Amino acid sequence: MAKNKIIFGYQGDYRDMVIESLTTLPDSVSTYLLKERDKDTLNYWLSPTELDSIIFTVQNDKVEAIDTFTVKMRDLPMDSLKLSTSVTGKFNFEDTFSILANTPIVALDTSQVSLNVSDSIPMPYTFVLDTLKNKVDFDFEVEPNQKYSFSLMPGAITDFFGMQNDTLDYNLSTGSFADYGNLRMILGGDVTYPIVVQLTNEKGVVQREIIASEAQTFEFNHLNPGNYIARVIFDSNGNGKWDTGNYLKKQQPEKISYYPGTIEIRANWEKEETFILSN
Repeated sequence: MAKNKIIFGYQGDYRDMVIESLTTLPDSVSTYLLKERDKDTLNYWLSPTELDSIIFTVQNDKVEAIDTFTVKMRDLPMDSLKLSTSVTGKFNFEDTFSILANTPIVALDTSQVSLNVSDSIPMPYTFVLDTLKNKVDFDFEVEPNQKYSFSLMPGAITDFFGMQNDTLDYNLSTGSFADYGNLRMILGGDVTYPIVVQLTNEKGVVQREIIASEAQTFEFNHLNPGNYIARVIFDSNGNGKWDTGNYLKKQQPEKISYYPGTIEIRANWEKEETFILSN
């Protein structure tokens, strides 16, 4: 916890969580609930307050659970705005360049953002402010063997507390198409949609995924050379991710089928694999 943040852990779908303050907050206090990126945590952000404690109710109607408890406000430093990027250095043609923040982003001033190619040529871009994942995704034309530079001038990004960034510069470069390999995967056997087809590295970290509601050929392009593991999630509830099930409701985890062995990808390769599934 920080002075401006209270952390709530959860299991299941964060959208089923309802967090409310029973304590009457002063009119000067604003709040913002945001899921922690890649963690089963909800952050309850609030502007500075002199309250000693806040009483909360946390409710999840799906599991018919509700709890009430008191959070003691401790004298801790506030979290300040810190920015990072999704990609640094070598930029894959399938990558998305994103600016990520630790505190909630509320505004982007594009007049304070510039993108140059080949050091000095201005390049157009579009952006999407993703308030769920607390990031800004930039889209621009990516060409081989090029250098790109993003510059964020002071005030480009503003967070929930009115804090703004200092000057930031990010440099990216692309290689040749021949540096990568392409994989075409055809599914056979007992396939029931929707599904999620994933490629992971040998440690199980997802590198690419395609969500599908109907039959198609799965194209994974511009893969870094290496060994990959392919798996298919039978996404029975259609939410685009693997669900662990619910013991109390006697719901089984969603089934996952793994391709036998690893798939080797080399630079400048075109490879096709057939994955026979059994459900």
